[in-house]
Amino acid sequence: SKAANEDGTFRSDDELRTLYAEAGLDGSKPTIAYCRIGERSSHTWFALHELLGHTDVKNYDGSWTEYGSLVGVPVAVGDEPGGTA
Repeated sequence: SKAANEDGTFRSDDELRTLYAEAGLDGSKPTIAYCRIGERSSHTWFALHELLGHTDVKNYDGSWTEYGSLVGVPVAVGDEPGGTA
């Protein structure tokens, strides 16, 4: 994880703030963390919510494994929101 040091501890608040800001996450918008099975997304939720104080962060613990197995649900493709498969 980019949010952790080599010894497994979290990076400093300033480093985390910079890391997530570069990804467009500054706490100004609702955020839903997800990954493949929920492990990495829970790490992201903790860093954003508990360490950086972002108030509107959710963790979708079913993540892509759950959502991707549903039939007929929308799936965005590409880097821009709104494109669907």
